[in-house]
Amino acid sequence: MAFRVHCPTCGKVAVITTSNEMDPSIKQAYCACKDPECGHTFVVNVEFSHSLSPSALNLPEELRRRIRETQPDQQSSLFQKEEAPA
Repeated sequence: MAFRVHCPTCGKVAVITTSNEMDPSIKQAYCACKDPECGHTFVVNVEFSHSLSPSALNLPEELRRRIRETQPDQQSSLFQKEEAPA
């Protein structure tokens, strides 16, 4: 997914000219305003905030295989707990 960076001075679109990874969850993006009359250059920090849906990579490989082999409309049944015998 791409996102647009806007110049904080004039509000026009800016381009990211380069970036540095400060940490696996933080990048500094060096930006330049595309408006030649403005010409502002600035740095934007891009930071991971939180997950909306957990990664499937954290699931056991056997469960991931079963998910791939199961029709999408039946995948939720793989996550339902089985009732204990009485």
